[in-house]
Amino acid sequence: MMKPMLFLIFGMAFLTLGCTENIAEQVDVNEFETLIANEASVQIIDVRTPDEYAQGAIKNSTLMNFNAPDFKNKLEGLDKNKPVAVYCHSGGRSNQAFEMMKEMGFKQIYELQGGIAAWQAGGKEIQK
Repeated sequence: MMKPMLFLIFGMAFLTLGCTENIAEQVDVNEFETLIANEASVQIIDVRTPDEYAQGAIKNSTLMNFNAPDFKNKLEGLDKNKPVAVYCHSGGRSNQAFEMMKEMGFKQIYELQGGIAAWQAGGKEIQK
């Protein structure tokens, strides 16, 4: 009677430890900078408008206009198994995108708190 119970306990422990849990975090400027510098496969997504993007963006970011009618379709084109770092101007649109991506099943999502405004206030570099 004891052996099946042990098997069940070890089996559950294996399944629990073997599964990677999803990560969805709002991070500050320094954490965001570290993430995009150290994670080669991170997808950096700027959800501002094209005009805002033209004013300057975080290096290696891809523009995906949150207000565009095909925004959700563009999100579907991202790799859900690779980390995504998302930002906007001050955090409103990126937070909505962050929530959308959680619902869509992305495994690792990081949102920049305060957006690019906080990034610049923190003395971080943008490219034009």
